[in-house]
Amino acid sequence: MVVVPLSQLSAFKAMKDGFAQRGLDLSGILAEAGLNPDPNESVDAEHLADIFSVAWRVAVEKTGDAAVGLSTCPRQPLIGLGSLSSLILSAPDLRSGLQRMARYTSLISPTTSVGVDMPSSSVGMRVDEDACRITLRISAGKMAVPQQRYDFMAATFLKGMFWLIGEKVNPLRVHHPYAAPADPTPWEEAFGCPVHFGAAAFVIELPLSALDIPFPTSDPTVGEMCERMVAQLAAEQGGCITARVRQALMQLISKGDPRRELVAATLCMSERTLQRRLTEEGTSFIELVDDTRRELAQRYFVNGAYSPTEMSFALGFSDPSNFYRACKRWFGRTPNTLRCAA
Repeated sequence: MVVVPLSQLSAFKAMKDGFAQRGLDLSGILAEAGLNPDPNESVDAEHLADIFSVAWRVAVEKTGDAAVGLSTCPRQPLIGLGSLSSLILSAPDLRSGLQRMARYTSLISPTTSVGVDMPSSSVGMRVDEDACRITLRISAGKMAVPQQRYDFMAATFLKGMFWLIGEKVNPLRVHHPYAAPADPTPWEEAFGCPVHFGAAAFVIELPLSALDIPFPTSDPTVGEMCERMVAQLAAEQGGCITARVRQALMQLISKGDPRRELVAATLCMSERTLQRRLTEEGTSFIELVDDTRRELAQRYFVNGAYSPTEMSFALGFSDPSNFYRACKRWFGRTPNTLRCAA
């Protein structure tokens, strides 16, 4: 399990600044909830996910605003990039900036990843005929991920993108994995485009033309130096391979029981190297498959549009009975009970 001090997490710093914009004291909220971690002590990814989830749920209670995640962006969007700031600022254009961010998203937060699905390149986007699809994913801890974590991440991402390129580029569409609110206006205004709720994943679709917009701060020499430094930092924190495996599993799991050798090939490494790197990070391939399935199952139950049988095959189970047993182990309830409660 990846462990990092909160003081090193730019995601936590961005949340703290964003909460302050709404008159909320993040440290005070965590203290009231009995979650007041020492910023210099390491926190594992599962505990970190629950810290974030509790903070957002309290934020909704205190503000009475389900859309609070949209309006808590930090004043300076680069706060959310932390150690990646210089690397991304030095990129030649938005395409390269997105690729660099996707490679090292785990440095922003080990609970966050950017979807990878682009031919011949390990980058965080998939290009379709009319759009570049950027898939944002957030790992759950013991608690389900509240909608506001996705709202905050997406709104901060778009604000940062506009700041980097010096102009506003509205997405073509946003696909949101949570149920549609009674009034979707705050989301449509925040994202500047139609928002399709009840999706399987959070996806921002950007026009292809936006990818070639140059960064005025581009500097190849600085970029090469920063790449080496960030790669070293990722290796020291040990979160890079775990995050990349999660990303690959998100893409492969619906095609059947994901095999370790296939994921290793997707990440351009041997199966033995993959197993060794995961062991060094304190986890295993089997654990990551189980965690990914649990996260997706939570999303499907929230969505409410899928039958237990459909969910079992979407999660790569060869037999619905295996999904039944997994739900009992994950949530202590059967799939039918969970679906009715959603």
